[in-house]
Parts: sequence; structure tokens; C-alpha cells
Amino acid sequence: MNTLTIAELLELIRVNEEAMVTQFETWLTITFATIVAMFAGSNLLTRLMRWLVTLLYLLASLSVMALSIYFAESNAQLTQQLESRGVTVVAPVFAASVFFVLFIAGVLTTVYFIHMKPERQPA
Repeated sequence: MNTLTIAELLELIRVNEEAMVTQFETWLTITFATIVAMFAGSNLLTRLMRWLVTLLYLLASLSVMALSIYFAESNAQLTQQLESRGVTVVAPVFAASVFFVLFIAGVLTTVYFIHMKPERQPA
């Protein structure tokens, strides 16, 4: 089997990083769509429907996180191949940490928003 060149390995790392960013953008879209839908229709939802929305949102978030982890693991393997050839690739630890904290905070806040009690409006 032919081995990949250093340029091809670096290209694959960049493709994986772009895929992770796309996953994050997809999650942001899902989150804002959920918040807008809850804002617009919260008075129409029963308790069961709120839990179904929560379950659907959590499953979508889990799916995005799982794909991002898959891409990150792939990057780790590619980086390992590069390091075995003497090429050093710096991992974006700070950016990954910020994305992860934002992801967790966003999921928790959205779940809270789904279940928060609407304020009573004056008659």
C-alpha cells in the first residue's frame, strides 16, 4: 500500500478541521432553530411535547459531538503519522477547549429554555 505524502497528510488534517467547524455550525443552527421554535410555540406544547423536543435536541447534539470526536480522532492519527516522519503539528487545544465549553453551555442553556415556565402576560 502506498503511504501518503506529508502534503497529503497535512491536507487531510485541514479537511478534518473544516469538517469539525461545519459540525459546530450545524449544531449552532439546530440550537437557534430549537430556541426560536420554543419561543414561538411554547404556549402550544404539552409537557410530553417539551420532553420530546428535549430528546430530539439532545440526540442531534450528541450526533454532532460524535462526528466531531470522530474527526478529532482521525486528526490524531494523521498527526501521529506526521510526527513519525519528523513533522510537528500543533494541536488547536485552546480553540477545541473553547468550542467544547461553548457546546456544553449551549446545550444546558437550550434545555433550560425548553423547560422554563413562560412569564404570565398581563391581560
